Parts: sequence; structure tokens; C-alpha cells
Amino acid sequence: MKASIICASLLAGLVVAAPADKGVLAKPKYGKDCDKDGYLKNTNKGFPIPFTSTYRIKATPDQVVNANNTFTGGLAGAVGFYDIGINTELDTICYYIRLYNFQGNYQSPARTATHLHQAAKGKSGPPRIAFSNPSVIPGKDYRVTAGCQTGPFTTGVIVNATGLDTGAGFKVAQIEANPAGFFVDVHSSLAVPGAVRGQMG
Repeated sequence: MKASIICASLLAGLVVAAPADKGVLAKPKYGKDCDKDGYLKNTNKGFPIPFTSTYRIKATPDQVVNANNTFTGGLAGAVGFYDIGINTELDTICYYIRLYNFQGNYQSPARTATHLHQAAKGKSGPPRIAFSNPSVIPGKDYRVTAGCQTGPFTTGVIVNATGLDTGAGFKVAQIEANPAGFFVDVHSSLAVPGAVRGQMG
């Protein structure tokens, strides 16, 4: 899927994410420059890096499954927007992630709780890339993270049978070859299998 820029300016001075208050969550309100789904209007200008492919993913609680491939319902009220660009020649992936209505603390056996996993829709699978966790933006009702990573990739999760990291040997070209075989997510202490999830294709 071709990406459009997510509707929020990346602000400097990110702070450490803090647990949100529990209770009824309001539907996210997007700025006047956004469409009803939260994406910036009239924007398809590409990126400063010559990506070989770009993706826009809306991650929602209803897509989350546990290790037994059972739908869990995720974290009610949460939603994540993932804009991702890939350059296969450089084996580089760049990301801009915005997360609304996250509650609890980030929790995962991986180095971070925000990932790209390899698995088809409705299936669980190992993390291949660990993104930095979105941080609270002062005065805003969402969290943001952005950055780029170049292989070799590591997640901090070791496969017992092989002793290898789940990111070992992974190439971003694998995403381009089969986007539907990958998903992005984020994990919470209140929804350990996943707060939100979205397929790459």
C-alpha cells in the first residue's frame, strides 16, 4: 500500500511515556488538516529517502491474536498509525508511528514493545524488527516515535532451539516480497499479546 504522511508534526523534545488514566476513552480527535481516519489531507509528496516501497497501516485492537491464534480484542479504544518506508538496496526501514489511547506500560520480552512481526492475518509470529516505543508529546493526546534502522536487525528475543535472535538474517526485501505476511503492533501490560495490530498488506 502506498503511504501518505500521518497527520501530526514530529515534535522535538519527546518525554518518557507515562501510564494513562483508566476509564472511558474518547474517540481520538484529529486536526483540521486531517481526514476522518487521521491522515494528512492532500499529501502524497513522498519522502526524503528514495524508498523502494512505502506503507500506511492503521493498527486496531480487533486484529490482535495471542500465541494460540485466538483473537483477544487488544486494548479497547487504542489505535495506531504506522507510516513505513523501505529501501531494499540499503536494507533500511524508516518509520513514523503515532499511538492514541494507549494505557498501561509497555511490556514485551523484546528490547522494545513496538514491533514488526512475520505472520499472516489472524496468525501470531516472531518479531523481526523492534521499533522504538512511542513517547508522550507534551500537550497532545497521542504518543509518537520515528526513526530508521539498517540491517542486520536484532529484537532481543532469542529462539531457544537455535540460540539466534528473531531478527537474525531478516532482510526488509522480505516485506516487499510478501507484505501480507507481516504485521506491526505494540504491546501493553494491560494487553500483553498486543494493544493494536495492523497488517502490512
